[in-house]
Amino acid sequence: MDTSIEKPTWIKRLVLFMASQTVSLLGSMLVAYAIMWYVALETLSGVSMMIFALCQFVPSLLLTPFAGVWADRLNRKGLMIVADLGIAAVTLLMAVLFLFGIKDLWIIFVITAVRAFGQTIHSPTVSAVYQQIVPEDKLVKVQGIAQGIQSTVQIALPALAAVLLNFWSIEYIFFIDVITAAIAVYMLITIVKLPKHKAELLHTSIDYFKDIKAGFKYIGNHKFLLSILIFSFIYMFMVAAPSYLTYIQVARVFGNEQWRLAILEIIFGVGLLSGSLLISFFGGFKNRLITFFVSYLIIGLGCAALGVPFSFWFYIIAWGVIGLFIGVSNPLFMGLIQEKVDPAFIGRVFSVIGLINALAMPLGIILFGPLSDTIDISLVILGTGIAMVFISIVPFFNKPLLKEGLGAEVKKSEIETTKAGME
Repeated sequence: MDTSIEKPTWIKRLVLFMASQTVSLLGSMLVAYAIMWYVALETLSGVSMMIFALCQFVPSLLLTPFAGVWADRLNRKGLMIVADLGIAAVTLLMAVLFLFGIKDLWIIFVITAVRAFGQTIHSPTVSAVYQQIVPEDKLVKVQGIAQGIQSTVQIALPALAAVLLNFWSIEYIFFIDVITAAIAVYMLITIVKLPKHKAELLHTSIDYFKDIKAGFKYIGNHKFLLSILIFSFIYMFMVAAPSYLTYIQVARVFGNEQWRLAILEIIFGVGLLSGSLLISFFGGFKNRLITFFVSYLIIGLGCAALGVPFSFWFYIIAWGVIGLFIGVSNPLFMGLIQEKVDPAFIGRVFSVIGLINALAMPLGIILFGPLSDTIDISLVILGTGIAMVFISIVPFFNKPLLKEGLGAEVKKSEIETTKAGME
């Protein structure tokens, strides 16, 4: 753990840092909803959603290894500022083009790809900062709070996006992201104080390929990390279908009104917030990995339920259940990674997690996107949901992996009990 964490100041640093990132999140998520809905409702095409997904993830695939090295070696505040300003700049360009009536779909795809480069730098850097400023025993709880904030935003923004899209042209929504990015950058520069991490203090030089190779070697030798990342890759491949095709499914099955997508996102956000609060205050089972894999099992069941859309209200309840257990599992995942990874490698590990998403999700959407244009889209989602259930059952047979879900204090207690029994 970073020795620069000081107990009297870490809470203040955390609050200011989270405030700046929440402001940035507001505009980014609003634009994300606007763009995704625009593509889905304008085209009603699985192929278009496949292209949109590739524009999000292929840039991440290319840049992620370098972004992880930067997060481990460079000034993290500076990286976040550069990423926010870059995203704001291309969003501003898209707004101006739309104002002049240049609204071709390819423009959205290109700008989405450029924005993805900025997000690829921003995401592992933010994740690394939490380990830098939060005590190890508070990481899971803090991740639950962070996700709770994101969930609260996610409850409000879909409704706001639906209202704004009904009264404004989409380009005016783009300007909101530019404004919130400017505010977030101002906060980072003026009021957010972050301690320097070890590599930054030592002014170590960057040998990209050596550092990238060292990161992959670290993961390869870390049994827990390797197991959990392989699971994530396979699961995320299947998640591509419900993640990107449900918007088209709703439009095809129930109608293409924007309020339906807004309700879907709001219910999902309520579930996500509830799950975040649940894990923050109650913590789940004593073995955190059991909580994690049970959550993913239920997410799979929820996705399978989406494949049987006999009622819109049943459909949104299923989305709420999915959101609830994503809200439980994500903080556990982030907290366990931050807890078990050497601080010198934290940025590269989170970049590999981003790399998994950048590889698994596009591969999934390349298969499931065109498939949904040839067979019933609900059958595609049903099949992937059932596959997710079976994938989630497999780790329960790996006892050495499950032991990693016990906290250090629980393991210590078990060792002492065993010693006492031997005596």
